[in-house]
Amino acid sequence: MPVRFLDRSTAGHQLAQAVLPFVGDRSDGRVVVLGLAPGGLPVAAEIAESLDAPLDATVVRQLNVPGYDRPVGAIANGDPPLFDRESLKVLGVTPVEVGESVKRERAEVHRREALYRDGRAPLCLQGRTVVLVSDGLTDALTAHTAVRALLGGRPGRLVLAAPLCDARLADELRRDVDALVCLHLPLYAHAAGPWYGEFHEVTDREAAVLLRRRGPRATAG
Repeated sequence: MPVRFLDRSTAGHQLAQAVLPFVGDRSDGRVVVLGLAPGGLPVAAEIAESLDAPLDATVVRQLNVPGYDRPVGAIANGDPPLFDRESLKVLGVTPVEVGESVKRERAEVHRREALYRDGRAPLCLQGRTVVLVSDGLTDALTAHTAVRALLGGRPGRLVLAAPLCDARLADELRRDVDALVCLHLPLYAHAAGPWYGEFHEVTDREAAVLLRRRGPRATAG
């Protein structure tokens, strides 16, 4: 498969042009951009720059069962876990038996959000146009968990954007958001990495720097 994007920043620059028609009037400052962290933040930062909008992070962690390479759920801050019932059935385990993983990953969500924001409050989403950005939508469970968490903030409009989205997931994801914006819709996209020439793991430090540049101020509600 040919590489489509040089790196996440290049992908974000291209994606920003596709997102523009879906955010409406930006003169009132009601648009906010959130990166599905950590990998989505470099993409989201380019979009926030193009839209002249503040940037924040959404952290989702997958829940796993030892010895099984497929996640059985995912969790975001403040929400109960979202479980893949089919995976639980295949393994013969109940949500209660995943309790240790839930506890561990919830703590990791809190750690990352605190580290990324460095004392700054999260952005207020109520009534605003929220653009949630991923570096590649290849996992419905993670995307659904992030969307559910943001809908709890009662945004006026929610746009989900990514350089690529597995075509098998697109219709499913569109049902949960006001708009889905993707540059490529491959039929089988099991991972985002092969679509990039350079695709390193985004470190906590990189994520924190990106948010410090365009992130919410300490007084944000």
